[in-house]
Amino acid sequence: MFCGPGSAWSGWHMGGLFMPGFFMVVVVAVILWLIFRRQPAPAPTQQALSCPKCTGGVHASYFRCPHCGEALKHNCPNCSRIIEHDWSYCPYCNEHQQGSVSAESTGH
Repeated sequence: MFCGPGSAWSGWHMGGLFMPGFFMVVVVAVILWLIFRRQPAPAPTQQALSCPKCTGGVHASYFRCPHCGEALKHNCPNCSRIIEHDWSYCPYCNEHQQGSVSAESTGH
């Protein structure tokens, strides 16, 4: 039995089982990748927001109402960060916002 170059047991194919085995491993790896790959996260659902003045539809990222021009957000006078127009306190610096409607002013 000769095992040198040119025999059935020599070379890269290792008796003819290397290539089918290699392809089986690749196929199994591709199937596993398809099963366990990361799926994109579902898009968050947005609430239907409306302008407090004209009740026109607005997005949460809008600074002004596109229908009537009402300011929906403003800058905090203390830290200059953008905050919602109806907030009583700035969540970043805890500054009380003048002119905002709060539970303290309504007596609740």
